[in-house]
Amino acid sequence: MSYLTIKIGAWAITGLAAFVLLWDASAPPEPKIQPGEQITTTLNSVVPSTIALTPPAPTTTLMPKGCAQYVADAISAGWPADQAPTLARVMFRESRCIPTAYNALDTAGGSYGLLQVNGQHKAWLLETGYITSLDDLFNPDINLRAALHLYRMVGWSAWAATHG
Repeated sequence: MSYLTIKIGAWAITGLAAFVLLWDASAPPEPKIQPGEQITTTLNSVVPSTIALTPPAPTTTLMPKGCAQYVADAISAGWPADQAPTLARVMFRESRCIPTAYNALDTAGGSYGLLQVNGQHKAWLLETGYITSLDDLFNPDINLRAALHLYRMVGWSAWAATHG
């Protein structure tokens, strides 16, 4: 295989990868779920017609997202777009992008949600109206907004994941 063929192949693969990564960028944003709002999904099973069953009850669940979607949500919530790479790294290191992550071993009152906001911030979070209880920090939208407020106050110094 010639050098030119390899170079053209690499160029084509790189272009295809960029196209695939940016495919969703042109899609309109999904409507935001308001804090406390839930998605109701009715699950239907495939059952042989010889078995009589009552229809399934609706099930309420939140659709899990990936880190990139939570970073996009954070930018929509007001996070500076230039902080997206650091935000993604911190979010992954703190919670593996799991909104219900909880660290009870954190001596600062536990750590909650995507960005592991410490329980030591409970007083000002309650005063400013970001939360009504620390469990509200398991809601990704609330967690991202509370963390944004903390970021605006002290920068990335609140997250040890940015130190190394």
